[in-house]
Amino acid sequence: MKTILTLSILFSFIALPALGELTTQDLEKIRQIVKESETIVKESETAIRSDIDAIRSDIDKIDSKIDTIDTRLRTVETGVAELRGRSIAIAGIKDWGVAFCALGALIVSIIALRRAQPKTPQTAQDTPKAVSQ
Repeated sequence: MKTILTLSILFSFIALPALGELTTQDLEKIRQIVKESETIVKESETAIRSDIDAIRSDIDKIDSKIDTIDTRLRTVETGVAELRGRSIAIAGIKDWGVAFCALGALIVSIIALRRAQPKTPQTAQDTPKAVSQ
């Protein structure tokens, strides 16, 4: 029992400084520290907000550039599609042109062959026989 009493007295002496009250100086120091931390937080908050605004304006610029590039790309895609259509049409016209040239060459060669053949009088064998009735 003596040990319990001794321990309780010992613990009371140890806990005695914890029961002390804060002085006005201590409270003023705490207030000053809190005010300093508040100003630091406000300054950093202002800096962060200005950084966020700058980033937003940069994002808006990038968005407008992307829209411009998208418009240009659509124009190029349209031009490529038009060129493909024209290429197909030109290929068809070229094929028809080749066909007409071949036909013209055939006609010219037939005419040239007829002119080049000697004109021989018709013989009896060539004349048509009269049909007897």
